[in-house]
Amino acid sequence: MYVICFYWQGDRWQENGFKLPSGHTNHLQYHMDRAGQIDHHLPSRYVNNLYYGVKRFADRSFKFVCFTNEKLDLDKNIEIRPLPMNTISGVLPRMYMFSEEAGLFGHQVLCIDIDVVIVGSLSKIMSYEGVFCSRSDFGRDRKPDGDIMSFKACKATELIFWKPFIKDIKAAEELTLGRERFWIWNCVKDHNWSLFDDIAPKSIISYKLQKVIRTGKFPKETSVISCHGVPRPHQIVERSSRLRNCQWVKDYWI
Repeated sequence: MYVICFYWQGDRWQENGFKLPSGHTNHLQYHMDRAGQIDHHLPSRYVNNLYYGVKRFADRSFKFVCFTNEKLDLDKNIEIRPLPMNTISGVLPRMYMFSEEAGLFGHQVLCIDIDVVIVGSLSKIMSYEGVFCSRSDFGRDRKPDGDIMSFKACKATELIFWKPFIKDIKAAEELTLGRERFWIWNCVKDHNWSLFDDIAPKSIISYKLQKVIRTGKFPKETSVISCHGVPRPHQIVERSSRLRNCQWVKDYWI
């Protein structure tokens, strides 16, 4: 099994001094303004922490790969692979993982956002072997979201996700406004796909909607706490002296 993650500067992460190209509209700018620019060492911390979390709670062997074009100081057990920027400022970069060029064909692949916190056994999540599975958007419509995805890397998934994307990148950008979840939903809606909500109930939860950020508590079945939006994990750590019940992030995120 491959466990992979991505780091790029662009519409979601911006290091101090980084500027988007002139004329590019970041449709997530409101969230970027709230998250703020980061220092150069923080991305390495995020990728390493994700790897340590997977290593701590994995129940099987895996190969960990980070796709990036940045110079990161990563654990020696993390393989670094280049990330082609197919769209303006890296919008929708993770679609590259579905391509044969990414070098993942023939394996089950678990893709995880770097801004999650792993807090429990990954057994149920890693046991999925199928075409495509993700967490839901935490809403009633049960649409797939992109921060945790498992898929069989092969010609079939390349045809579903990558080929339509690379055929007309501009159309994909216009359809999604840079939100990968919209592209994923557009691609899978006519195919068989699964949700971790059904395969591994309560294994992936929201730190906001399940009120972890307030209570510091989460179900015993929890494997991953999704820190979508802000504050990000490092901001929770930094504000822990003013926030209550933050021991969970200190316990599981270095």
